[in-house]
Amino acid sequence: DLNELQRVLLGRTPSVAVLDGRTLQSTPESGHQAGYDGAKKRKGSKAHIAVDTLGQLLSVVITPANEQERAQ
Repeated sequence: DLNELQRVLLGRTPSVAVLDGRTLQSTPESGHQAGYDGAKKRKGSKAHIAVDTLGQLLSVVITPANEQERAQ
């Protein structure tokens, strides 16, 4: 895998993952899939993203904005 190859070439070992989430504004096409984020007062979806210490993407999960992040 390319992430592993880059770590080996840089002499790094995986040690930390950084997690972040953001609410994405919905579009008319998203319809019933969008939820309402009461904290940000925005209707849409939430993107939950994990990256390693080199900034390489590890995981992305998209959920309706009304779901709690701690439930993920």
